[in-house]
Amino acid sequence: MSSVGSLRFAQVTPVGRSAIATLILVGDQAAEVVSSYFQPLGSKALTDYPLKRIVFGKWMHPDGTYEELVVSRVADHQLEIHCHGGMVAVEAVAASLVNSGAQQLNWKELDQLQFGAELPYWKQAEQLLPQTTTALSTRLVMEHAQGEVEQVLQQVAKLKEAGQTQEVRQILQPYEGASQRGRHLIEPWNVVIAGKPNAGKSSLMNQLVGYQRAIVNQQPGTTRDVLRAQTVIHGWPVEFVDTAGLRQGEDAIEVAGVEMAKGQLSQADLVLWIHDLTDPWEADRIEQIPHQQMLVIGNKADLTTEVPDWAQLVVSAQTSAGIDSLLELILKTLVPEFGNPDFKVLFSEAMEMKMISI
Repeated sequence: MSSVGSLRFAQVTPVGRSAIATLILVGDQAAEVVSSYFQPLGSKALTDYPLKRIVFGKWMHPDGTYEELVVSRVADHQLEIHCHGGMVAVEAVAASLVNSGAQQLNWKELDQLQFGAELPYWKQAEQLLPQTTTALSTRLVMEHAQGEVEQVLQQVAKLKEAGQTQEVRQILQPYEGASQRGRHLIEPWNVVIAGKPNAGKSSLMNQLVGYQRAIVNQQPGTTRDVLRAQTVIHGWPVEFVDTAGLRQGEDAIEVAGVEMAKGQLSQADLVLWIHDLTDPWEADRIEQIPHQQMLVIGNKADLTTEVPDWAQLVVSAQTSAGIDSLLELILKTLVPEFGNPDFKVLFSEAMEMKMISI
């Protein structure tokens, strides 16, 4: 094995079978090592092509077999290798690089090697791409990974230098609280469904997520454990938590379920308090519930025409009436700024502190 000093590489696409896999190789001799295996389809050598040019060719193995793949020199000492996503193809290319003395890292280790312990903001955003689960979160993370926020900071610096402080404040003000919003594009909002036994909490959860997640039974106290189910509301991931009905338990299991429910309430981003419209209203029960935000929802609208003043919305988990309105209300409560022309998110609390302190 020949030594090539600090030559290192990593697979930056998810490990496992896929259509395409990408490996990034960095080091002073990166182009030289790749050229010893890669034969461009054209007559020119790899290093004769300009930077960032996509070059198609064959990656030759010692036994005479080859992989058809694409190589691009993205910088003087950095190359991208795009090959078939099958595990055999990736392992064969990786084995060639290791045989030439390159050290294999995971993609985060490679980023840290290139940028140091403190990654630039755009790179922090890029690292979040594997964690995005909705089209909205993926789009916003990609925009930030392409330097959108750094461009804003450059614009702010120019305005500040010109003494245009009012314009600077107008640009930066929407970023206040933006990292909290960005965090919940990666981690789902936690919405806890609570209420008395037999208020229709489990039926409502099934309606909200669109499938039968919770067991529904007319017997009070059916839900003993904490049930979770995720859905998406206009691109925002939301995890609903169905809890045991809050009452004085009649057996050890039910008591444990009620205690777990109380614990979930204190951690919730939003509590949906579900009350059976056919039962008398108990205002004092609400005051005892630990929560940050709460929506009081009247359920079983199919059984009564009453629209009480204590309910912020009336629904029927049986017929699905009002469910779409409830989903809209939940998102409006969690992200009231969403939909505004100047709506902003950030994916780093440190970047938010930097921007609002300018």
